Amino acid sequence: RMSNIKAFLESGTYIPPDASLSSSSSSSSILHLARIIPSIDATRPIRFIVVDSPEQFKPEYWARVVAVFTTGQTWQFKNYKWQAPQELFRHALGVYVGWRGEPVPDAVRGWGRGVVSVALDPWSGVQGATRWRDREGVEAVWRGVEENMRVKGWSKDSGPVNA
Repeated sequence: RMSNIKAFLESGTYIPPDASLSSSSSSSSILHLARIIPSIDATRPIRFIVVDSPEQFKPEYWARVVAVFTTGQTWQFKNYKWQAPQELFRHALGVYVGWRGEPVPDAVRGWGRGVVSVALDPWSGVQGATRWRDREGVEAVWRGVEENMRVKGWSKDSGPVNA
C-alpha cells in the first residue's frame, strides 16, 4: 500500500500499512523515490514515481512504467492499458508480495516469468524483529526493475527505447 511502500523500497523494511510506524500518509496517491540503478547510471539516482492507480495516466506514461505491484486479482488491472496480466507483465515487471511459508496464488504463478514473487516474514508486532530478511525481497524487486529497464533500453540520458 501507499502507506508502507516507501519504507519498503527505500529502507528494505516491511511495516504493516496500518501500523503507526508507517511513514507515509495512506491518503497519498503519489510518492517519489530515488535509487541508483547501476546498469543505467552508476553515479546518479534515478527518480521513480509510485502511484496507487493509473487513472490519471496520459498514454505516453505507459512506456515508462517499470513495475506493477499486484495483489493477485485480475480486477486490479481493469483501468490499465494492458488489462490481461500476461500482456501487462510483458511490458512491466509484476511484483507479488506474500508471506513466507504461504504458497503464491495459482493465478500469479500462471502470469509467467514477468512476475517476481517476494516472500516476507509475517509481522510479529515488534519493530526490527526478523525484518532483516525484508532486504532480500526488496533487492529482488530492484534487480527485476533494473533488468526490465535495461531490456527496454533505458540509459542515463533517456527513457525506454523499446516501449
